[in-house]
Amino acid sequence: MIPIEYILAAGGVLAALAVVRGFWLDSRKAITQPQLFWSFLFFSLGGSLLGWRLAMRNDPDVLRNVIGLVGSLVAWRFSYFPFMVVAGWKASLFEWGTHRVIRRSIIYPVFLFFIMAQHAGVGFIGAAAIAIAQTPVPDWGLPAWIQQLIHQPPRELLWALGAVALPVAGLVSFSTKRDLRVFNDAPARDLPKVPIGEPKINPYAKIMREHKLSLPSWVLAVNARVTYPLVPHSPWGRAMKGTLEETALANPRATTRDRVDEHYQSWIASHARIHEPDAGARA
Repeated sequence: MIPIEYILAAGGVLAALAVVRGFWLDSRKAITQPQLFWSFLFFSLGGSLLGWRLAMRNDPDVLRNVIGLVGSLVAWRFSYFPFMVVAGWKASLFEWGTHRVIRRSIIYPVFLFFIMAQHAGVGFIGAAAIAIAQTPVPDWGLPAWIQQLIHQPPRELLWALGAVALPVAGLVSFSTKRDLRVFNDAPARDLPKVPIGEPKINPYAKIMREHKLSLPSWVLAVNARVTYPLVPHSPWGRAMKGTLEETALANPRATTRDRVDEHYQSWIASHARIHEPDAGARA
């Protein structure tokens, strides 16, 4: 069994790498889809494996460790695209704050940190629902019930959480039959570039009004409809929002993979706003 101190130290190193990689991406005058893809893949998988190891730290049973690993990876696959979107939204909120205070857009250190942290959480839940602690509760000087909760999270509650969250994440991640594959993302050097758009309306609300959607496509559209207005009008966030609006309206009956590529296109296009000296005038 790996001591918890070692696991937490590994998590600190992974978080530091995410921040460093993020500042490197921010410093580029232009970014490519493969640069984003490999960053997302590395830190999302790294976070999931970290969460799995943390959850199984007190359970040496090999079979349960393997089952826990499978559970963590399934949770990673289901949550990959939703967490990508949520991390981008959190990055836009952070950018709004930094741009108001220091007149600078900081995007990818926050983006990659939350990609890692969110998947560490879901990886932990996927494995903790399987793990059975084989060691006594350690004494951390905390109330006994808190120590017990940390040592052995309530498996029944985690199963209930998974029963609610996984179907929703599954409908978002597998909106059509074409999305039923092991991994719904890949490096794409030939992804068409799109111009920056200006936000005018919520495109997903318009799509839901004007098109009859299947249940998975409807759930995907609902999630996008809710999160779209929450992106602030900071330089990068505004550009991302407007570009997504135009690409979504151009392809109203998109698959999840289509939506993944649209997000890449919006991030690549809006990256120019980070380095434009007059970006604040548009925000």
